[in-house]
Amino acid sequence: MGLDAFVYCRCWQDGLATPCPVGPVGYDEDGWLALLRPWKGNQAAHATFDAWLKGACPHQAMEQATEHVSNWAGVRLFQQALRTAGTERFPTLATALPGVNGGSLPADRAAVALAELDAFARADRLADEVELIDEATGRVLMQYVESYHGVFMFGPGFQAGVDPDGFFVLDRADPPATLFRASRFTQRPLPGDRVEFTVGGARTVLTMRPVGEHGEPPPERLAVRTRSRSGDDFAYLVEPLRRLCAAAVATGNPVLWC
Repeated sequence: MGLDAFVYCRCWQDGLATPCPVGPVGYDEDGWLALLRPWKGNQAAHATFDAWLKGACPHQAMEQATEHVSNWAGVRLFQQALRTAGTERFPTLATALPGVNGGSLPADRAAVALAELDAFARADRLADEVELIDEATGRVLMQYVESYHGVFMFGPGFQAGVDPDGFFVLDRADPPATLFRASRFTQRPLPGDRVEFTVGGARTVLTMRPVGEHGEPPPERLAVRTRSRSGDDFAYLVEPLRRLCAAAVATGNPVLWC
């Protein structure tokens, strides 16, 4: 799950697509090329339109560009970096990405976003990133996502995550109580889906899965670190955004978030 997007080609607009056998066809209020008939009572016509759309021109589904932008955590980290760097430096990017699936970015704003993406990518330092790592390997286990309040794990009786003050485990009460917090600690899995966390000589046993399993043996020694991030760290999202914005500029069509 995450944020995807695409840009339509100009084949339908320029009369280069094969004629649609049903109609009327046009852009709906959300910017999607659609059969402008209600679904109820017109299911067969909509099925015909969908089949036509897939092969009406050399572009699959009439899409000039199609990209998986990022999962939502990656989107939130990018937005977080924009805020930290200063939204006045990247005003279009700061408002371009949606909070949920849906919406669009017009071609004229995509042109401005392209220039901001170039400046963002060149930045040597954008923000400080708070991460929970496996001390033995340096593998990143969690990252602080401000809009999620740092929470990265949920269970029946707990929620856990990382923030600038360290790794934390909270209960699910209202308001939540802190069950464990530390910036450097060890963990040991115990029978019955329990974990022993140790800081110095103090032990805390909680009912939860070990941190950082992800199909691998859970790490023993964990620590929270802060490191600076540059534009290069966000290439995973900048590059698909760059391709989408370039396609929008070339076609004059908006970027459609989905």
